Amino acid sequence: MLKIMCLAVTLALAMPGLALAQNVASNKSFFYKSTDGITLAAVSNNGFSKPVPVFDASQALKTSNGGAVSAILSMEAALWTYNLTTAIVNDPLCSKRNTNSCSSSSSRATIKAWVEVDGTPMAPGEVVYADRLQATGLTVNLFCTVTDTLGALLPCIVTGDVTLELFQQTKNANSFAFFLGPLAPKIHSVVVWAQAQIECRSNGEAIACPAATLDGYAAQTAAAIGKATLLVEEQQNWGSQ
Repeated sequence: MLKIMCLAVTLALAMPGLALAQNVASNKSFFYKSTDGITLAAVSNNGFSKPVPVFDASQALKTSNGGAVSAILSMEAALWTYNLTTAIVNDPLCSKRNTNSCSSSSSRATIKAWVEVDGTPMAPGEVVYADRLQATGLTVNLFCTVTDTLGALLPCIVTGDVTLELFQQTKNANSFAFFLGPLAPKIHSVVVWAQAQIECRSNGEAIACPAATLDGYAAQTAAAIGKATLLVEEQQNWGSQ
């Protein structure tokens, strides 16, 4: 089964001892972190995974009258893309391209995240932390010429196929600032969500994403979130341009 990597999140304040002794109503900012490794979670093929809660604080901070909230989410993102492209010799579908063998395939993996305060998404909404589209095309032109003893050309049929495999694995860390306000002077909940998407196509048609083993690597199309941090603060002076 194709899988997508998602973080097994453990919520922790930067200073747990101080936070436990502190009244939530006095919180004007807080910092969450997660440094656990990535684990596997199932995802539907050719589509989005279910949203994954990266951080969930039911009582995070209190804003004053007319106050706003800003949040900076920093997160690792890893992408895997794998293509399997097979060109069949004498494929009748390739006649319109004036070649006897052609094929194309593509795979895509993305990670996006957003932050909600009291269930309301913070601006600018969903932000893409990683996105990669990988496409390959394969064209094979094979010819066979056979002559008889008199030098006359005889018909010849070439059989077989050519397969092209392409696999990439990358990892990066990105950060984005979210904002929302003005808010009512009360204690707010803050939830961070992440969602991944994978998609594979062959000659323009959606297919089940292939998987294989290449030089010891498990090659597939997938996405992952890794270590993450979240800094949330109340803002009195804010605006947009």
